[in-house]
Amino acid sequence: MRVAVDAMGGDNAPHSVVEGAAMALSSGAIRTEQLLLVGPHDRLDATLRDHGLSDVEICPATEVVGMDESPTAAIRTKKDSSIARGVAAVAEGKADAFVSAGNTGAVVAAASLILGRLPGVARPGIAVPVPTRKGPCVVIDVGANIYCKPDHMFQYAVMAAEYSRGALDRTDPRVGLLNIGEEDGKGNPLIQSVHGLLQTAPLNYAGFIEGQDIMSGAVDVVVCEGFVGNVILKVAEGLSAFMKDSLSSALAVHPPRPEVREAIGDAFTKLDYAEYGGAPLLGVAAPVLIGHGRSTGHAMMNMIRAAVAAVEHDINQHIVDLLAASRKRAEA
Repeated sequence: MRVAVDAMGGDNAPHSVVEGAAMALSSGAIRTEQLLLVGPHDRLDATLRDHGLSDVEICPATEVVGMDESPTAAIRTKKDSSIARGVAAVAEGKADAFVSAGNTGAVVAAASLILGRLPGVARPGIAVPVPTRKGPCVVIDVGANIYCKPDHMFQYAVMAAEYSRGALDRTDPRVGLLNIGEEDGKGNPLIQSVHGLLQTAPLNYAGFIEGQDIMSGAVDVVVCEGFVGNVILKVAEGLSAFMKDSLSSALAVHPPRPEVREAIGDAFTKLDYAEYGGAPLLGVAAPVLIGHGRSTGHAMMNMIRAAVAAVEHDINQHIVDLLAASRKRAEA
């Protein structure tokens, strides 16, 4: 098992990426020979030495995709980018998974073009673990596909349920379909069609849920269109930042007792994206984890851990098997 890591992806690369790799190694999540850092030698050698990682292999890449570049144009013109080379390393069998905190669209485009889709998958989807009262819940899709068809969302439900089971240890994940109400007649034609498909699937389908149910922990998987999911994600990130800033300002004026401050810190840790190991791009032919552009070393460590878990649990094969079983059930 080997994980290719985009050493040039993210706002703080390569320092935060190498730091995260060092943390993953020291925690025992991965071994030196199981890491492949992708990027230019002249940018990585000194940073690797600073973290005592001179033995980690580098897959050379001379170009970097900027966070504001057009994804399709970048993949077409920058053949030697760290994203393209990292995904190619997986396609060539030099690695089993790819991790990047770089340009999300470029990662999706490269993975879709170079790795291809899993059998039975029409469109890959980005799944994001979000905090709830009962542990992380997987929301899919959050931006890979904003023009959804019923089959796409049905496949998202199957894939996210398997990811929840394999990577997040949910024994029988409950799946909910995001809607504007819980009643059977609510929702547009797309949502009604998806609802009908999910009722026949070999899943623990809980039916419709509303926006306020996501963080209550009512379900383990939330299925929605990429446009809606991306809005949910950005609102949640903004609300978390607003709450943290507001509380920090208040505490600066009225400092609490140490034990209260510690309790508040623990609560905000649960809202930190860095704790949840990035967002898997489900539906492509190998595990791909996408991180926030502001990913810290801690976030990168957890992304590497999530990639290792995806490989070890053979999540993609389980997805293929579950999709095949779903098709047979629908045809019966």
